[in-house]
Amino acid sequence: MACSAIVARTSLGGLEYLVQRQCEVAWASAEGEADRFLSLRDATRAAMALPSRFRAFALPVTAPH
Repeated sequence: MACSAIVARTSLGGLEYLVQRQCEVAWASAEGEADRFLSLRDATRAAMALPSRFRAFALPVTAPH
């Protein structure tokens, strides 16, 4: 079974999802716009590489049925 994960953070408006553009960090409000990672481990690495002010975390993605 293929697994994917995304990086997210909490905000006053709910969850925001990581979208990396070039070398810039951006956040999207829709999960569908988020960058996908092949594993939870890869997403966790990406979250940990962000500056601590973002307080992001890896989140597994469930496949649509």
